[in-house]
Amino acid sequence: MAQVTFMNGIMSIRGKLGDTIYRTTPSGKTIAYQRRQSRTSPLTEKEILQRKRFAIATRIACAVLENPELRTIFQRKHKSITSRNCPKTLRGYVMTKVMSIIKEIDV
Repeated sequence: MAQVTFMNGIMSIRGKLGDTIYRTTPSGKTIAYQRRQSRTSPLTEKEILQRKRFAIATRIACAVLENPELRTIFQRKHKSITSRNCPKTLRGYVMTKVMSIIKEIDV
């Protein structure tokens, strides 16, 4: 729902009104843009497979990060990498490693 402030006409507007979204920038400008249409086509087999792989990787990464010994191992490895391509967060690093292994698995 859009929030509108009136004072001699429209002073500010923000939120969703129909298919248009209004937002105010930090400098005070109001920006309007069309809401993205939701997907209407069904998922392809590749998309379904990738979503399953990602769900498995997320569960494994969470289990790794909950285990203090494994977490310490990954923290040491993550800190020793200075590459630009390395994810900034430990969770991102673990997910990248797990996803690279899971890519080979047929779920």
